[in-house]
Amino acid sequence: MTSKVAARNGFWLAALIVPVATILLFGIIGGLTDINAWVSGIAVGFAEASVLIFIGSCIHQRRRKAASSSAPFTIAMGFIIGVYAVSVILEVILLGSLFKLSGPAYLKIHAMTLLGFAVVLVLVSLLGRYVAGHEEKEGELTARKRETVAWIGAIRGKLNQLSGEEIHSLDRDMAELEETLRYSDPIPHASLHEVEILIREKIAVLEDQVTLIGEVSAEARQGVTEETARMIRDILRTVQDRNMQLLHAKAGST
Repeated sequence: MTSKVAARNGFWLAALIVPVATILLFGIIGGLTDINAWVSGIAVGFAEASVLIFIGSCIHQRRRKAASSSAPFTIAMGFIIGVYAVSVILEVILLGSLFKLSGPAYLKIHAMTLLGFAVVLVLVSLLGRYVAGHEEKEGELTARKRETVAWIGAIRGKLNQLSGEEIHSLDRDMAELEETLRYSDPIPHASLHEVEILIREKIAVLEDQVTLIGEVSAEARQGVTEETARMIRDILRTVQDRNMQLLHAKAGST
């Protein structure tokens, strides 16, 4: 872990030192008084810093195993940085060396290039973060749905440890509830937040009810079993109603 931190810090230090060294080199080559030389050094330094920071970010994302949805935006950012670097090199060669524009004009061109590059890069970066955040939220909701389905599966496991014909009937109802939850849309609507909480509360009560079946006497089991069946059907109706309301809510928002 320490070696990774040291390597990362060394990389960021290089991203700072290399551009500064480039700026000084251009300034010295220009005799310390040539404005165009300093402008060229600063422009090339910015391009180098952009490339090095981009490479460092890619390495960091790879170590974190970032979501695959960020790959298109990473490629787009790499393309933008590449275009900017090539543009800077062409401007330095053509406008700074061959045509030798005046200092103010040369500085203005590089400033406009840098501004355009920064604006486009920020827009792409913000869009990428939005998409990554949205995907992360969907992943959390999908995981929550899987947890709920697994919860019902665990309750079915408790139920199957019991015996009796009425238990088989309950298991069929539980299987239907499990399948309905499994194929439900994992992305809820904000207006259905309370319904989501209600469903989980009902499942918690159902779990206690299934535990009660194995604890009551044989005479009382019939009544408890019938009550459990009603609870399962009630949860199933609530889930089905939730799914229908979600469908209407999403259709109304499009």
